[in-house]
Amino acid sequence: MKIDAQLLAAYSDPYFRFRQKCTRDSFAIITAWNPSSKRLATNENKLKNKRLLQEINHNYFVEVLVGDKTFSWVEESFAVDISESEAINLARKFGQNAIYFVEGTRLYLVSCLEDKSKLELGEWRIRSRLKD
Repeated sequence: MKIDAQLLAAYSDPYFRFRQKCTRDSFAIITAWNPSSKRLATNENKLKNKRLLQEINHNYFVEVLVGDKTFSWVEESFAVDISESEAINLARKFGQNAIYFVEGTRLYLVSCLEDKSKLELGEWRIRSRLKD
């Protein structure tokens, strides 16, 4: 299975609002919101993210909102100091289609589906904002 073209286009233009500065050179951005891209109520998404946090809280992480350019659409997420393969496995556990992965200055969209595609999206910092 592959990420359909409409979702791929949405996933390929992310913006990030970090709660605090991320101090790692390599990290995954992962969420438990809206599994399989099916919109859930905010309280359900928050509960799913709470379960995800229980899985990652032994690692360095920073809370981050992932959204469109205006942040009119957002998903609460975590920037986590784990390997790409660990992040994919964790995302699959929470029904996610994809994760973002940062290596140095580069941002990648990584599929968690069978196609296992990895698309470079450019410099991650130009898409990053610190939360007000």
